[in-house]
Amino acid sequence: MTARMDRRTLLGAVGAATAISAVHAVGAEPGKTSARTPIDFSNDTESTKAYAKLAGTVEDGTVHYSYQGNIYGVTHDATKVMVGFTGFLKMVWRNLGNGSFHFRNFDLGYFTEPDSVERIDEFENPFTGKKNHPIDIKGGPFDVIIPPQQYPWIRRGDDVWLTEPRHFGFKNKLDPIEWPQASTGEFLNMLYLDGFQGKISDLENDDIKSAPSYLTVNHVNPWYPFFLMGKTEGVNYWHGQGKKVTDLSDVPTSMLEYVEDKSPGFVENDLPWPTRTDSYLDYKTHRQPIKE
Repeated sequence: MTARMDRRTLLGAVGAATAISAVHAVGAEPGKTSARTPIDFSNDTESTKAYAKLAGTVEDGTVHYSYQGNIYGVTHDATKVMVGFTGFLKMVWRNLGNGSFHFRNFDLGYFTEPDSVERIDEFENPFTGKKNHPIDIKGGPFDVIIPPQQYPWIRRGDDVWLTEPRHFGFKNKLDPIEWPQASTGEFLNMLYLDGFQGKISDLENDDIKSAPSYLTVNHVNPWYPFFLMGKTEGVNYWHGQGKKVTDLSDVPTSMLEYVEDKSPGFVENDLPWPTRTDSYLDYKTHRQPIKE
């Protein structure tokens, strides 16, 4: 079965196939000598354009990332892998001019056995020995505007890395009195260390508008609600890898099937759902408090 037939079968639309293959088409033509413009990473405008090209695209358009990893539980006396995760990230980019960019994120995914890509409905919590029932990942739309600014680039030869720390602190949607097992407290604090890796030669290539990129996921969060750990001392550490989608083979078949089942049109639609949601709101909407 060809890649295009896979797209039509699993995503059910030629438009989705076009959307997924669009990133693959942004590179230089085979055999063509492309002009390169050296990047001054100390220049705010050039630094931000390089970020947009590596993480997303410098033209109006959409990129997708396929990713997977594991969630670890970390307490004062133990670190244990708890469950795996697999996701499909959508980023809709707009070039605002004057060196600024806007992107909007949507995230779909589910939980797995560690190091797997197959969805599960339950697993055994290694800390409590009890069965947990995860709720699928659905987040966004989340909007970010990036004006010209400096980024913490790391460069070695032709390789380049960028990790941007983001701290999030907000009131927990799950009141600890009403949700004593699912809630870790009244407020939540999270540290996201998502990073991108690519090639300077791609960033300097004038014919490439969206450079090939690899994603690293490192998140430190309070216990996720479905672990039912309550106020147990400790945190979750999410660790994963992914890449910018350039071909159907970059996305597990199980994920494409899941996307088509749960959110048809997710790939080609710039607004797959209009109302903002997140995993905590989804949990509160679809689950009932457990008192014991």
